[in-house]
Amino acid sequence: MRTDTIPTPLIPTQAVPVPSPSSGPTWRWMVMALIMLSGGFSIAGLALPAPAQAATLAVDQCNGHGPGAAGATTALKCTVTVVNTVNGTTTSSTTTVTRLCTLGPCSTPNGTFTTRSTSLVTVIRQCNSSDNDAAHAITCYVNVINKIGPDTPDRGQLTAPGVNQCVGSATGGGGKVSCQPAPVSGATITQCNGSGNGGGGAVHCTVDPQSRISRAIPITVNQCNGTGNVGGSTVTCNASVITRITDTAAGKPAPTTTPAATSTTAPTATPAPSQSSQAAAAVAQNENGSTAGSSSGGLMLGAALVLAAAIGALLFRRFGGMDLVRRLTRRA
Repeated sequence: MRTDTIPTPLIPTQAVPVPSPSSGPTWRWMVMALIMLSGGFSIAGLALPAPAQAATLAVDQCNGHGPGAAGATTALKCTVTVVNTVNGTTTSSTTTVTRLCTLGPCSTPNGTFTTRSTSLVTVIRQCNSSDNDAAHAITCYVNVINKIGPDTPDRGQLTAPGVNQCVGSATGGGGKVSCQPAPVSGATITQCNGSGNGGGGAVHCTVDPQSRISRAIPITVNQCNGTGNVGGSTVTCNASVITRITDTAAGKPAPTTTPAATSTTAPTATPAPSQSSQAAAAVAQNENGSTAGSSSGGLMLGAALVLAAAIGALLFRRFGGMDLVRRLTRRA
């Protein structure tokens, strides 16, 4: 019997793909790392405090003035003049301070200084707990002018400021006080409390009866408290907060209701600037002036870019891969 062997047809072999170093688990780990990095940026951005709506400034000068190396104090005269301007979200201020203090440091140096800023000045503190070592005249003035434009929210109706003054002052023998004590809590103006108690002294403190305030610019004035408590000292302080609102329709000052005056007006001296400089010792930024918002926005932008890169790489790998690279290389 003859047996024929039928040869088995040759089957063309197929090339078995060799995994490249960039495929498989390694690629997935890279994508996961990019996503985790973007998540870290996002968390860091959210952890930063949000930016304040508007930065504000505080003026501090002539506080805690006492005897110097040359001897007891012999003079204290300090003034603050502020012009605040706000229209919508645009704000600015010009502050002029004067100081004349001897014989010790008093928000050094003495003189007149003007500071301009894009922030509003909302807190003024001066002449507190000062000159309690020798009898002499003490004079401190605060003059504020607030200008509020038609596009400003919460400008509201103008009202007279709350006043807390002359409480516990001039209680020594022969002392004179020319202001009516007004123990009002949370007042806009707090002045001349616990002052001039050395006997034989005098306390003259006034608030300009034309003073008006608006919710658009919250102002706090604190001056001449706990000051001049040596026999024969004279404490004279005045505060004025004038607010002007532009009428939306006619571009004229809006009508206001005039409440009863709470005090008489004493002549106030508005100093003319003699030099211009950054009075760093007197004008300082409040906590409201945080700039963390810019850092937070940068981190969030970085997170978005990293996440976009990760998604793009993943789509390229899934739908394009090395075949797309080869095709582009051949065409080139």
